[in-house]
Amino acid sequence: MPQENRCPADGRALVPVRWTEPSAVAEVVARCRAAQPAWAALPLATRQKRITLLGRRIVERRLEAMDVLGDELGRHPTDSLMSELVIAGNYAKGAAALAGDALRDEHVRLSPIEFPGKRAVIQRVPRGVVGVIAPWNYPLLQFFKPLFPALLAGNTVVIKPSEHTPRSGIWLHGLLQEVLGPDVVGIVQGDGAVGQALVDQVDAVVFTGSVATGRKVATQAAGRLIPSSIELGGNDAAIVLADCDVDRTAAGLAFWSFHNAGQDCSSVERIYVERGVADAFVDRLVQVTAALAVHPDGDGEVPPLQNPAQLAIVEDHVADAIAKGAILRTGGQRCGEGYGYRPTVLDGCAPGMKVIEEETFGPVVAIVRVDDAAAAVEAANASVYGLNGSVWTRDLARGEALARQLEVGVAYVNNHSFTGAIPQLPWTGVKHTGTGVAGSRHAYATFTRPRTLIVDKGRQPDVFWFPANADLARLGHAVAELGLGRVSRVATLLPLLARRGAQILGLGR
Repeated sequence: MPQENRCPADGRALVPVRWTEPSAVAEVVARCRAAQPAWAALPLATRQKRITLLGRRIVERRLEAMDVLGDELGRHPTDSLMSELVIAGNYAKGAAALAGDALRDEHVRLSPIEFPGKRAVIQRVPRGVVGVIAPWNYPLLQFFKPLFPALLAGNTVVIKPSEHTPRSGIWLHGLLQEVLGPDVVGIVQGDGAVGQALVDQVDAVVFTGSVATGRKVATQAAGRLIPSSIELGGNDAAIVLADCDVDRTAAGLAFWSFHNAGQDCSSVERIYVERGVADAFVDRLVQVTAALAVHPDGDGEVPPLQNPAQLAIVEDHVADAIAKGAILRTGGQRCGEGYGYRPTVLDGCAPGMKVIEEETFGPVVAIVRVDDAAAAVEAANASVYGLNGSVWTRDLARGEALARQLEVGVAYVNNHSFTGAIPQLPWTGVKHTGTGVAGSRHAYATFTRPRTLIVDKGRQPDVFWFPANADLARLGHAVAELGLGRVSRVATLLPLLARRGAQILGLGR
């Protein structure tokens, strides 16, 4: 039986969605596998047009998606519009434009002496059927990022939405069928058992979610010898230097801490601020944070938590920090009829608190006051996670130098996190954040494999073919000396090469 889903904003029950039986997953994958050769046979230009059209259709029908996302995430419609839907069109166009370079044949020049008459091409071959397992925090955007390049590469895809947000997946799948036709993209619904069954059937897998589940997916994929792209948690740090623009920095970090209620693997959860500016910065951040409304109480800059389990984690982390000496500056309490929680600023935080050591994944930011930038970088890098990191300063050269020291996949100066919406840039991390790469040509390693094609137009046999005789040994030594620069003229080898050709063609006569 599927689990009950409720709207996070008001607690009303949503219409249940039927789950896929794990035993039925193989049939869905088989249909997509049967459709894959025809999809891959389409010219790349045709696939590019289809994906661009898909992005356009998503934007055109954004009002439908805003309603679905409102039900499943409790978001204000404008929040969903800006977080996921506006991005779709440009992301699709950008991904389509990028595919030409990412998938182009690579011609390799071979030595005419060692490999006469031969040419080599490295092709990018689609894997086959790609499984994409997405989380609930951005239930459309987290599909766009792997789905577009996987399809552009000539794969078919099976998507598995989170069991917390199945309706978003249904909406997207319906649109995919309209634009791409049947079985180019399939869908399965359910919990971890369905995801496990999917990994057992596909040729590559993209997973975004928790560290614990990501380890299982990576292990399962490795056991089947299929590639996996695994993007896991984050505990992003921002470093605020004494020379920062306090107003702009507070506005930016409030956004990147509380956007989507902090339910973002790249949300800023830790802020390391130099003592010289700490009082002014924290005061301003508290002012900005206290003015934010939680949907549906007001304009709704901040949605509620998506589910009661996540709300419980947030409450536990805040209580732990306060018990260990943190100062609650604003927020720290539930609100509304659903799973709302007021944006929270905790000052005076320190190592050992859950808000520092673990991923909160909620509207909570922890302030740590440090003596200098070196201490801030050291503390930021002490995390087991490494997705995004940022430095906020007026001195751009110093900021860039410090950002280069951060152990993260994406580093920023005076901003944070937004590059996840840019298909030309790799979105990746280190440590417990996982091995996944979304965006850029680097992502195609998951969706394609390299295949070498050799064409030999030479009419003569290769000189190393049988028979193995004294002339072959002489030729081997001559080539070795040539490689060492001890033979200056290739012409000296011509008589030996001619004799070898005659020996090879005459063998067995």
